[in-house]
Amino acid sequence: MATSSELLRATLDAVPDAVIVVGEDGVITAANTQVEPVFGYRPNELEGQRIEVLVPPRLRATHPGRRNGYSHRPMGLLQLPAYRRDGVEFPAEISLASVPFGETRLAVATVRDITERLRLEAEADRLRDELLATVTHELRTPLTSIIGYAELLDELEHDTLSPLGRDMLEKVRANADRELRLVTDLLTLAVGNLDQIRLRLQDVDVLALATEVVTDRRRDARRKSVALHVVGDADALPTVRGDRHRLTQVVDNLVANAVKFTPAGGRVDVTVSALADSVVITVADTGSGIEPAEQKKVFERLYRSRSATSGQVPGTGLGLALVHGIVEAHRGSVALTSTPGEGTTVTVQLPQRQPDD
Repeated sequence: MATSSELLRATLDAVPDAVIVVGEDGVITAANTQVEPVFGYRPNELEGQRIEVLVPPRLRATHPGRRNGYSHRPMGLLQLPAYRRDGVEFPAEISLASVPFGETRLAVATVRDITERLRLEAEADRLRDELLATVTHELRTPLTSIIGYAELLDELEHDTLSPLGRDMLEKVRANADRELRLVTDLLTLAVGNLDQIRLRLQDVDVLALATEVVTDRRRDARRKSVALHVVGDADALPTVRGDRHRLTQVVDNLVANAVKFTPAGGRVDVTVSALADSVVITVADTGSGIEPAEQKKVFERLYRSRSATSGQVPGTGLGLALVHGIVEAHRGSVALTSTPGEGTTVTVQLPQRQPDD
């Protein structure tokens, strides 16, 4: 009949992942056979050594302090760098559990090499983004052409087109504009994750940028009978070190949203002001507002408020997520306040200078 130690050894060896049992002093007391393909050591070669032998050399000095008392607290699932016998560092998924053993406790670590999984995930992300970038790029070209020709037709003499023709032309232009904004948002998502947006920094006149956006959006506002204004003192405003294209996306998304959710007779005010070391952009509307429970979710990717869904307001749920990502990439902040039935105010604060380029 098998002894308890033999049963424990057989149980450990049956686990498909590497299992390492560590005492409170950091000494490995047991390991299963799977440690050899993962770490390059046989179990008996690890037993009696300190756990730091499996930690990358660059982290060994601080590891004893970090693991101090870890056998007394739940750790859950972690992703950490590990170190093989041949000197290769690799990403590992580690599940830690604390187990009582007599008067002491042991930490049981289940370790899985996730190098291949991360590689496959990265390759899948690359292929997805490459496909999305290609598709959206191909879509932008004809859409830009359609919008250009629609604007040329709109500038013809008034009696060149019948009222019905001009109305149909406006519908073509409006829908092409909408599709172009969607494609632009998708392209932004394709070229980089929202938390890894790359910036091409230059000195940006934020008031001039906001004025351009408001000028471009004024036609949409007039169509809805919404007053759209921009306010700022150019002489009192410093430039911001930022990516002009990305910051234009920020202001354009905020103004477009404000106009879209503001009913006829309302107004949207864009204000640019300065603080001691930052520039503040405020977009305030007198629209439908957002329920308190939804205000924390509006910057989440693909989130759309119930009022937008129920009112069949066109949109993708990408605009505010892009705003949040771009502002954070500039090391700024964005905040939203809203009162249902009264309106919404979004405030973006951008530092004048970036710590580095």
